[in-house]
Amino acid sequence: MLAEIEKIVRLSGKNVRESVDFTVTDKGTRENLVTSADIENEKFLKKELLELIPGSVFKGEEGDDVPVAKEGYTWIVDPIDGTTNFSRGIPEVGISVALMKDAQPYIGVVYNPFTDSMYTAQIGEGAFKNGKPIRVSNRSFEDGIFFTAWCAYDKRLSAPCFEVSERLHPRCNDIRRIGTAAVELCMLAEGAAEMYFEIRLCPWDFAAASVVLFEAGGHICSFGGPLDYDNPCPVIAGNSPKNLMSVANVVVDVFDGKRPY
Repeated sequence: MLAEIEKIVRLSGKNVRESVDFTVTDKGTRENLVTSADIENEKFLKKELLELIPGSVFKGEEGDDVPVAKEGYTWIVDPIDGTTNFSRGIPEVGISVALMKDAQPYIGVVYNPFTDSMYTAQIGEGAFKNGKPIRVSNRSFEDGIFFTAWCAYDKRLSAPCFEVSERLHPRCNDIRRIGTAAVELCMLAEGAAEMYFEIRLCPWDFAAASVVLFEAGGHICSFGGPLDYDNPCPVIAGNSPKNLMSVANVVVDVFDGKRPY
């Protein structure tokens, strides 16, 4: 199954990489962009993936936001994670495909078609990049890289997110913001960074990467509990429980122990 999904995602990546003359519009705010390539790639993935598992459910960013099935299989798909990057020719994007089994994460595939980086994982089978096993680093917080963003789609939440960064920056090695949560979480899985935080991500942003990170030995959660694969939620991740908690403690303190939405 994983090999078949990978084939479909690679084909979709070829479509994205070769997209020209695509249109760009917004989804309510100037920061939340969608291109015609996003829409076309989601149509392609929906058709191919539903044919792969007849009777499965499809939950996609561009129009199929349905509940995850309690029994059976659900696809959670972002056709282009990092649409702003894509629209400007910045080669940091991820095609993100997660397969849920009985409402639990089962398979995750994240592919950057511009760097040809394919991250794959299946529960209990390990995590891989281009077929080679990957593992989180063993770096300490002080030697760690922290991935984050500042809630670009809802800038009312930006100020406290900046405060989280201001508190953590003096304590860690440095901060990065690449613009695609799926790829950033997979980079954490391969040991390129050690911590991650974003106050509001949708399931298609993190579902596939959460499987890759878990199978690479990493740790990921939401605000005081597990990830929500049906609704937007905060996401905190680390290469170790200690580093995750170092981030989580600051986040909880800044937000006074309460989710802001």
